[in-house]
Amino acid sequence: MAIEIQGIERRFAATRVLRGIDLSIRDGELAALLGPSGSGKTTLLRILAGLDWPNAGALHVDDANWLALEAQRRGVGFVFQNYALFPHMSVADNIAFGLTIRPRATRPSKSEIARRVAELLEMMQIPDLGGRFPAQLSGGQRQRVALARALAIEPKVLLLDEPFGALDASIRKDLRSWLRQIHDRLGTTTVFVTHDQEEAFELADRVVIMSEGRIEQVGSAEEIHARPASAFVARFLGDANELPVTVQSGRIRAPGLDITRLGRFAIGDGEADLFVRPWEITLEADASAPARIESVSAAGANLRFTVDVPGYEPPVTVEMPRRDLGDDAFARGDRVRVIAHAARLFSAPERNAPSPSVADVAAGGLSAQRRLSI
Repeated sequence: MAIEIQGIERRFAATRVLRGIDLSIRDGELAALLGPSGSGKTTLLRILAGLDWPNAGALHVDDANWLALEAQRRGVGFVFQNYALFPHMSVADNIAFGLTIRPRATRPSKSEIARRVAELLEMMQIPDLGGRFPAQLSGGQRQRVALARALAIEPKVLLLDEPFGALDASIRKDLRSWLRQIHDRLGTTTVFVTHDQEEAFELADRVVIMSEGRIEQVGSAEEIHARPASAFVARFLGDANELPVTVQSGRIRAPGLDITRLGRFAIGDGEADLFVRPWEITLEADASAPARIESVSAAGANLRFTVDVPGYEPPVTVEMPRRDLGDDAFARGDRVRVIAHAARLFSAPERNAPSPSVADVAAGGLSAQRRLSI
């Protein structure tokens, strides 16, 4: 089922939670809504489910006007973060619930319901748990039951709100791989909300990055990492050096940095911010250079350097493979030339755009993109 969202707005009193959302989700696609707390992603999911209603805009699924349909008529499967299982029902009864409450004319027979429950228990890899109750299950097992219950009704669209947020990291990783396999097997159009970057980029066909009720960028993991559409996205992805520079005739002026390999950028003259990831920088020994190594630390197969470059605060972070450095690795206090090999450039006004919090970065409307792909 293809989903078309046009101009969706949502206000709570004077607070604008969604500010004109336009988004197309393809039939059979697995899409992630990713963003910091308060970005509007859960509100958008609830509007898709029919649990909330917009103040303006349109929502169509395969050309049907879903804003004219109540939640129970949309055929949506919804998985909540806290599972929302019925504690007094067995696992099998929880899974069967959506089928047993259908009107008599459309309700499957008891034998068909039992067959469907057994099939889902097998698919969820919990075939022997049908007689247990939710309190007797682990968190990962409860999540599988919640997904089975959502799939029992053969939904047109599957919606998941922070589906793995309450689970331990090791369990989350296993369930992500399992959910992707289930999605590929069934081909159901799926939308899930998360604040976890690793989860979004690993699972989704496309990721929708949101901030303060607007969509900042939509794309695959590769597209977003290679070409962030705004300074917000570049900051949200984390682990990048953000360096204030000036631009004249498309060329960067950045005293203390070697930016000769970057070429020209499609941006107006004036102040700008250069985003350079640590692994996009190399160091060369140069006794006359103004930059000096402050620290050296191990980072797996790489060495990680912090480099004091006059005029830039905090120090520039650099990662270089150990194998490229040989026995003559740099030491604290060495003077070095700092060479940028790739970067993204955004005009200075974007400095005032909302920035993700430290927690948002750690967890992992479209701005004008003012940089040339390099």
